[in-house]
Amino acid sequence: MNGFKRRSLCISLVALMCVLLTPSCENDFETSIPYVYVNFRVNLINNNDLTVPGNAVYFGAGYGGVVVIYNGIGYYAYDAACPYEIDPAIRIEVESGIGTCPECGSQYNLWEGGYVTKGPSSEPLKQYHVSIADNALIITN
Repeated sequence: MNGFKRRSLCISLVALMCVLLTPSCENDFETSIPYVYVNFRVNLINNNDLTVPGNAVYFGAGYGGVVVIYNGIGYYAYDAACPYEIDPAIRIEVESGIGTCPECGSQYNLWEGGYVTKGPSSEPLKQYHVSIADNALIITN
């Protein structure tokens, strides 16, 4: 193998290693909300409020409770504790798809992602995974 081919091969291998070893940006965000194991089911027949777009229901799980909302297309579940306050007793209040912290005034878009829309908070609400099976939501982390 001549010097040019060997050098090209080395450069290609280094580039491939960089791509493979570079962490994904998707889950790099570290939330201020402490980890609490979450794994529960919500029967949609018994909780038919969650079949109406914009309705939100609180459940006693997670760090500060879990709020589940239906946006007309899918379901989102968030920890109800404000990441700016980091206090399980201070939970967001939901109205028209907006979660508002009663303490700091931060507002979060619950329709998709729990992102900050107003206030001092710089991080979104902690989000949980939602899957649907047999007329039930399964909320996990």
